[in-house]
Amino acid sequence: MTNVVTVDLEDWLQSSLELFDENILYDEASTKPTKRVVENTRRLLRIFAERNVKATFFVLGTVAERFPKLVREVYEQGHEIATHSYSHRLIYQMRSEEFEEDLVKSIALIEEIIKEKVIGYRAGYFSITKRSLWALDVLLKHGIKYDSSIFPIRRRLYGIPDFPRFPLIVKSQRSDQLWEIPPSTMSFLGQNFPIGGGGYLRVFPYSFIKWGIRKLNKEGHPAVIYVHPYEIDLKDIETGHSPRSWRKKFTLFTQKMKRSRVQGKIRRLLDEFKFSSIREVFNL
Repeated sequence: MTNVVTVDLEDWLQSSLELFDENILYDEASTKPTKRVVENTRRLLRIFAERNVKATFFVLGTVAERFPKLVREVYEQGHEIATHSYSHRLIYQMRSEEFEEDLVKSIALIEEIIKEKVIGYRAGYFSITKRSLWALDVLLKHGIKYDSSIFPIRRRLYGIPDFPRFPLIVKSQRSDQLWEIPPSTMSFLGQNFPIGGGGYLRVFPYSFIKWGIRKLNKEGHPAVIYVHPYEIDLKDIETGHSPRSWRKKFTLFTQKMKRSRVQGKIRRLLDEFKFSSIREVFNL
């Protein structure tokens, strides 16, 4: 069975909302991705190329704006390009008009680079929750064919724990349909647990991730995993901002955990399982 591998193409600061005051994040980090994102993305591209794997890259609009040649490079290597919003803001903290403007801006930036229609979307921080399900109608309005923003787990910033764990059509309008492609989870004792993506990929043992993917495949479901370019960056994280609360200090600590193992885990997964893009696996 062919599984799905996706990349949230963003810089580290744009994934670190918990560590910053909102004005610091949106005024500085989200608008100024660094060249580290270029270097780290190219490392991932080499890993994919070595194994002839094509992925879905959810490209953040600010990255496309500052590094259009990188986006073109990803596209020319045969990977699917989708949007990860423009600003990485939490949708449930935005008005509908703000979200629509952010979405349209990100689509326009990416389509100008790749000269192809964008059909996929993933929200920053998986922030389509029960408070922001209205965003699905906006996605359908602007020609998005699939979303991968609803995580069927319970977390402080995101998640709908009782949402279906497997892909399904969530919106239909005339001949248009919107699919939801949730990141993979395993159900145990009435709770869903993530099995492969971001910090979960870094921290969880490889044997657990491998077991989860095999179980999903035996049940007839492709796994949907995700990675970030910065996850393979071994350099110390420099924020220019020292968290004060113990919770934020702990978050910063976990962001640094086990990065040295991520490349090895990705390579093992790509060697032991078959992977491709969302568009290819679900024929969208």
